[in-house]
Formats: sequence, structure tokens, C-alpha cells
Amino acid sequence: MRGKRQLSRKKMRIRPFRVLAVGLTVMAVQMAIQLPNKAISAEHQQEQLEAAADAYYDAQSRNNALRMELSEINTADFIERTARREYGYCWYGEVIYEVGNLEQIEPESDMEIYGQD
Repeated sequence: MRGKRQLSRKKMRIRPFRVLAVGLTVMAVQMAIQLPNKAISAEHQQEQLEAAADAYYDAQSRNNALRMELSEINTADFIERTARREYGYCWYGEVIYEVGNLEQIEPESDMEIYGQD
């Protein structure tokens, strides 16, 4: 009878290593299940970051262009260029040619074409 009591005490004793091993196994399985979702999430965040960086670069480029335009707005060159392109003004004695078949002219021609904006 004494042998049976000892045997039942051994069975009832909690073994911490086994509990730890089972706990770690459960955590490893859970992490293995969640890993693909986290990888997809990381890729999505990377795409969002790249899109935000591109938008920031475009905004900075536009800002630089506007600053340049503002800095030269009161210069004589800007006023002349605006008068020529938007209002068709020219100097006295200057000849302005209008070309009807612009689509057929090569884009690499040596002529400057005004009014193409």
C-alpha cells in the first residue's frame, strides 16, 4: 500500500519543465500563425511610407518652383515672358509666325514655340 501512495504522489506532482515546454510550444505555434499577417502589415506600412515620401518630394518640388516664380515675378524677363505667352505681345518690328501643323513638326526642332503652355 505504501508503494501505491508514493506512486500517486509522483503522478500528482507538477513538473515545471513540462509546463514551461507546453507553454513555449503554444506561444511558438501562435507566433507562427501570426507571422504572415505581420509580414503583410509590414509590407503595407512600407508601401505607405514610400507613398508618403513621394508625396513629400512632389510637394517640396512644387514649393521650390513656386518660390522661384515668386522671386522673379517683378523682373523684366518675367513680365516680358508673360506678355508674350499669355497676351501675344511682341516687340515693334518683330515677326510672329503661327504654325498650323505643329503635330507634324519634330519635337527636336531648333525652333522655339511660344504659346504651347
